[in-house]
Amino acid sequence: MALTSLRIKVGERWYTVQVGDTAHSPIEVTVEGETFQVEVEGLPPRPPSRPATEPQRPPRIAPASRRGRSSATPSSDNILRTPMPGRVLAVMVRPGDQVSLGDEVCVVEAMKMEQTIRANRSGVVRTIFVQPMDSVSANDPLIELE
Repeated sequence: MALTSLRIKVGERWYTVQVGDTAHSPIEVTVEGETFQVEVEGLPPRPPSRPATEPQRPPRIAPASRRGRSSATPSSDNILRTPMPGRVLAVMVRPGDQVSLGDEVCVVEAMKMEQTIRANRSGVVRTIFVQPMDSVSANDPLIELE
């Protein structure tokens, strides 16, 4: 997915905007870290994705961080980790947000394949370790739940 970064002025305020692939509508647009899907007139619709043969389950949580966090790192049950190396495309939550089991919280891309990261339990978002466009290794922490 090709991303273009732009500075856009609305009124008197400047915004950093990242625009995704513009070949089809909707387009993924990230404004100041918040991601939106926007429809663009005149672009062909995105082809439908093939349905999965079985429902996706939330990722399993690994016991240790590869980012060198100290032994004071919270319990691994509280940390959502990336299952693969890649790049963070979007973070859908903020600290303090309430999430439920299965809620989409983050998207990681590897070799043009997107992996949706879902909450492995209900809770409140405590810490976000990444932001869009960060590179991550397999098992890196993404989000901590309380």
